Amino acid sequence: MTERLASRTLRNSVLVVGARALAKLAVFVVVVLLWRHLGADNYGRFATMIVYVTLVGVVADLGLQTVFIRDASRDRSAFTRYLGNLLSTRLLLSLAALLILAVALRVLSPALFPYTLAAFALLLTTSYSSLLRAVFYIRGRLGYEAIAIVAESIVLLALTLVAINRRATWDAFLWVYTISYLFTCLFAYAVLRWRWHERVAVRLEPVFVRRLLTAGLPLALGFTITTVYAQLDIVLLQLLKNFQMVGWYSAANKYIDAVAWVPQSAMGVVFPALSLLGASDRRRLAFAYEKSFKMLAILGLPLAVGLGVMADSIVHFTRGFEQSIPALQILAPSVVLLFVNNAFIYTLTAINRQLDFTRLALFTLAVNLVLNLLLIPLYGYLGAAAASTATEVALFAGGWWLLRRHRLPLSIGGGGARVLASAAIMGIVVYSMRSWPLAVVIILGAAVYLVALVALRALNAEEWAIIRAAR
Repeated sequence: MTERLASRTLRNSVLVVGARALAKLAVFVVVVLLWRHLGADNYGRFATMIVYVTLVGVVADLGLQTVFIRDASRDRSAFTRYLGNLLSTRLLLSLAALLILAVALRVLSPALFPYTLAAFALLLTTSYSSLLRAVFYIRGRLGYEAIAIVAESIVLLALTLVAINRRATWDAFLWVYTISYLFTCLFAYAVLRWRWHERVAVRLEPVFVRRLLTAGLPLALGFTITTVYAQLDIVLLQLLKNFQMVGWYSAANKYIDAVAWVPQSAMGVVFPALSLLGASDRRRLAFAYEKSFKMLAILGLPLAVGLGVMADSIVHFTRGFEQSIPALQILAPSVVLLFVNNAFIYTLTAINRQLDFTRLALFTLAVNLVLNLLLIPLYGYLGAAAASTATEVALFAGGWWLLRRHRLPLSIGGGGARVLASAAIMGIVVYSMRSWPLAVVIILGAAVYLVALVALRALNAEEWAIIRAAR
């Protein structure tokens, strides 16, 4: 990857990550409001329904969106044909997902079955919102993506406040989320139709769609498996324990989710470049992969340390559930693994190693299932937290090994040790002043970490050049 391409990619990453930072703040406020309004039991019902929607949502995609981004990034002339076919295919797949959702709720969670229609509306709008926003990444016009992200969160926050003011029940918030995603769909369509003057024509070419499904299914299998193991703990907690434990555990996970979007956003921007390099230049692909991994580690380590050390202060500040504190402490180390594991996953996809990704996903699913079945009956939601962190360790080990097999070994040298040392220094300082006001601790902790990175020379001259060029 040339320095120019690296800088442009980083610039796009910063734009999207900045927008998501603002949006996630608004969304986190929404979550806190829901905790206070609904309580642990009803919030657990809401969180469980979101998990079911997420799980069956994989059926509405089947890997087609990733194929769309990858292929249209390489050949822009295919854009209109892909989009038209995916618009119709996604509706058909969503109807199939509705059937699966209804059966799953009826069998596994009868208490949630009466709210199937609301869940389907959320599934449909989420699916189309994701598809339509993919065009911003393909075209590299991420200013529109930033607008969509922020506007969607503002709509969500406003509707949540209205619903709470009217003392809405937990299921009403499914419709609140649905309307916010519908807004994004309309915005993306407006940009396509009236700003870019694209003719958005729905079409269905069975032969073409079958070819896309053939390419997408290996990806879908891998992402289905990773989605299942990411959400499996909630389903098992609901089945083996109760909705209240789901509420405590889901609340702890929301602190992780508040930062977990960062690597996904960054790698979502990098992915088109990785796909291009994967098809043309292995040496520059290795460069891009290595720098992506290191930058994600630099971002993830201080967050993991901070969440672990300051878990009680963070939960108390946000008036969360007291029971969520130990779960958050157990989950905190998984943050840095969530960050760097994205580099493995996206790079494997970019080099068309879907089957390897699927094998890795199956391995981590098996690890997660066994650990949850062992730990949840004994330790409840704390067992689920331990299983989640251990699963990320397994995914890290597997991703590292697979990419070494494909001649993409990770070589970050002494820089990696210096990043770890910087995070350790920050952790010691933060721990010593953990009784101080949270905002002060965050600011001072970030300052200490940055100073340590510079003092220990954790980034080399080439990496600083990329960062400066991205401004």
